[in-house]
Amino acid sequence: MMAAMSDAAPTPAATKRLSAFISHHSSQVETARRLKRLLAARGIDGWLAPDDIAAGTAFDQSIVDQIDRSDAIVLLFCPQSDQSRHVKRELMLGEDSKKIILPVRLEDVRAQGLAYWLTDYQWIDWFGGEEQAVDRIVSAMTSGAGANAIASAAVPVTRTASLPRRRRLWISIAAGVALVGLIGGGLWWQNRGAAAGDPRALVADNPIEPGIWTTKREVVEILFPEMPPEFVAQFKEVLETDPDPEDCIPAKIAAKPDVLLFDPDHEAKCTLGAFKMNGGRISGYLSCKPAGDDPKGNLQITMRGTYTRTSMEFDNVVTMQSSQGMVRFRSHETQRWLRGPACGS
Repeated sequence: MMAAMSDAAPTPAATKRLSAFISHHSSQVETARRLKRLLAARGIDGWLAPDDIAAGTAFDQSIVDQIDRSDAIVLLFCPQSDQSRHVKRELMLGEDSKKIILPVRLEDVRAQGLAYWLTDYQWIDWFGGEEQAVDRIVSAMTSGAGANAIASAAVPVTRTASLPRRRRLWISIAAGVALVGLIGGGLWWQNRGAAAGDPRALVADNPIEPGIWTTKREVVEILFPEMPPEFVAQFKEVLETDPDPEDCIPAKIAAKPDVLLFDPDHEAKCTLGAFKMNGGRISGYLSCKPAGDDPKGNLQITMRGTYTRTSMEFDNVVTMQSSQGMVRFRSHETQRWLRGPACGS
């Protein structure tokens, strides 16, 4: 009997189902329940209060425990949740636990009360089609789940023979999938210098010097996914090592910066929104669809930083979505003017 048992094939370990914490305002509980059913049909467990809080269990502790156990926080965003203190606390707990945050707009409205927390995230529109919205939620969760997904997203770094120039604003990884942009969102710094032009204008006239600039960047923190140390080292090496850090900013772009400052010749198909560059500060939102065959390749970047005539600095947050998975990280970038005159038209 013992011999027969030892010869038997081992029982496969049960695969852990992914779990989504559904953050919502009480006025949207029916929508939350519908989302839970749609996720269950795709193999993902949904959890929402008060439905899934056991009798006799403390409400607040149940939420804290469930957020810690969940793989993602799915926020059903509407005007009521935008003003909800409970939803805000759930987002804060999710951020602190480094969970995937997936904000789902139930209505075409802008964030106000939660704008600070949701600025860096890519929106999913429920009103654009429920099935499509659920597909995007599942894709975001499954592409980043488990060691295999982490490995598939990180291993191709070693296959990259060389880096494109800084001006391309992306790094080619795994058959042309763009991994990361170089400008992102972060903390405001103190004003280090005044800009020329009308102080009331969104973009100052001639804020920076044209000519040759050099760039240095550092990966500060990988927010998602949790990578093994060897993959972190590869990731940092690819992003921080640039054999050709010098780049040209033409006189026309230096005189009135726009999207071409970040994406020359529209190589990464970026669009720039809410852009301001005046009084020594830079801010805006960059959305890019880099060249490649990956239909899911997408880059969402929030930009905030400081500048003088001869320098630009950013604390960056970049979120990349591709078929390989989702990568979200912080980096610091410093750009310095080296010499003129203008090097392009």
